[in-house]
Amino acid sequence: MKIKTLFLTVFCVLNLFWACNTDKTKTNVSDLNPTQKAAYDYNIVLKKQDSLASLFSWPRKLELDLNNDGVKEEFQAVDGYSRGMDYVLFTKENQNWKLISGEETIPSGHIEVKKLDTKNNGWFDFVAYQPSGRDGVIESYFSWNGSKYVLKEQKEVNN
Repeated sequence: MKIKTLFLTVFCVLNLFWACNTDKTKTNVSDLNPTQKAAYDYNIVLKKQDSLASLFSWPRKLELDLNNDGVKEEFQAVDGYSRGMDYVLFTKENQNWKLISGEETIPSGHIEVKKLDTKNNGWFDFVAYQPSGRDGVIESYFSWNGSKYVLKEQKEVNN
């Protein structure tokens, strides 16, 4: 009986190890939660938005010209929640969309994203607003670091 129990235990452990270490299916970006730090692809993000549109009424896309080239950068929604959406930011480069928010998402919602007067390396800083859920607004300030936008400051402002 002990050998059967030992065999069963070893079998279960090996099976669990195999299941955890085998790539049975490839996960693409549309299946990932933004906190998993995946690189976002423009076309995959657009495909994922169909499912977001049925769940949330927040804008799927926001636009601002952040480098004054006459072409607006696009904030594309990648996830939604009761107070807003998480966005990633793309710029048009050689007829293709290039991710310029890195792995970081930009929280916003139905309020706005506003271009600021300050610049870094030719790119304007911006602030994204979202309701805090506590009679206030969360302001998230982003700045260009030379290769992507990064969160510089986040604060809650009460109404």
